[in-house]
Amino acid sequence: MSYLSEMLGDAYKEGMTEDEISAALEGKKTSADAEMTRLKNALTKANSEAAEWKKKVREYQTDEEAKAAAQKEEFDKLLQENSELKRGAEISDKKAKLISLGYDEKSAEETATAMIDGDLEKVIMNQGIFLEAQKKNLQANAMRNTRRPSSNGSDGDGKSGLDYQKLKEEALESENIAAAAYYTRLLAMEQAQNL
Repeated sequence: MSYLSEMLGDAYKEGMTEDEISAALEGKKTSADAEMTRLKNALTKANSEAAEWKKKVREYQTDEEAKAAAQKEEFDKLLQENSELKRGAEISDKKAKLISLGYDEKSAEETATAMIDGDLEKVIMNQGIFLEAQKKNLQANAMRNTRRPSSNGSDGDGKSGLDYQKLKEEALESENIAAAAYYTRLLAMEQAQNL
């Protein structure tokens, strides 16, 4: 009977009849139902208050989050603009340096962009094109600056009238090795004739 005494609590008496036990249980049930109803009402009230606070917190967070998102978007936009400006400035700087070296504007722009983008193959290719153009330009200038001999090849006394030593030095200064060798050979031939 210990189970029954625990269940009935103070209403339990030794030697209770079935009717007395049923009546005691009914009393307990009624007080338990009343307590259950009171607890359910308290829980419902607490849940609705919690939901109301959650709603307020969400509204507050949403405003704060919206502000934070707008600030982040503006910050990202400024970072993007800053990086574009830096890239443009670096390209312009490198382009100016390449133009000062003798690159044409289009090639300088292309090479500077490749340098900034890290496209080493494009830089090397453009450098090769530039060097080849420079080489052709030097050869063309050397040819234009080479004096033409007279129709008979001399100035009347057996000399050609050209200063091969001076021409050889000019060719060496312009790094035209072929012309320097040519003038060295002509100088040697002229000196051999004078002996």
